[in-house]
Amino acid sequence: MRNSHQVVLIIFCSFMLLACQTVSEGPPKDSITFIDTQKFDSELANSLANSKNPVDVEFYSPVTPNEIPPRLEKWMAVAEASGGKVTVTQPPNELAPKDPLLLLGLFTGLWEAIKIVQGQYSSYSAEDSAKNRNVNIALARNSQGSLYVQKVVFTPRVAK
Repeated sequence: MRNSHQVVLIIFCSFMLLACQTVSEGPPKDSITFIDTQKFDSELANSLANSKNPVDVEFYSPVTPNEIPPRLEKWMAVAEASGGKVTVTQPPNELAPKDPLLLLGLFTGLWEAIKIVQGQYSSYSAEDSAKNRNVNIALARNSQGSLYVQKVVFTPRVAK
């Protein structure tokens, strides 16, 4: 009976030690491919916090400007709420729209994202890592002529 208690105690202690193990974040990346998981949040937070370079977020499949994933919108909302600018770069060789209100559809979710997810950033320190960044949404056209988001770039803000 005594041996079984010792075995249980050893197994319990082993699980406790494993639970305390920290996962290495690894070096910051200059380019991250978006996947709607917590791992993406961790990688982006690590890269934004530990790199002074722009950080590109690319996509596996085309994303239209009006369908930016909510997980990525949260990051953009944090950057904007802390004084960063969110800009849109038109595809090369295209005229930019004269009326900036035409691009309003891109940002309809940002304000709601700020209100909805306020306080949910602590798990991946988005507030700290994205607060000194501007965001650029780089658009492109595919062979059918449809507009899509080529990448989203989080650029460090220049101190004034």
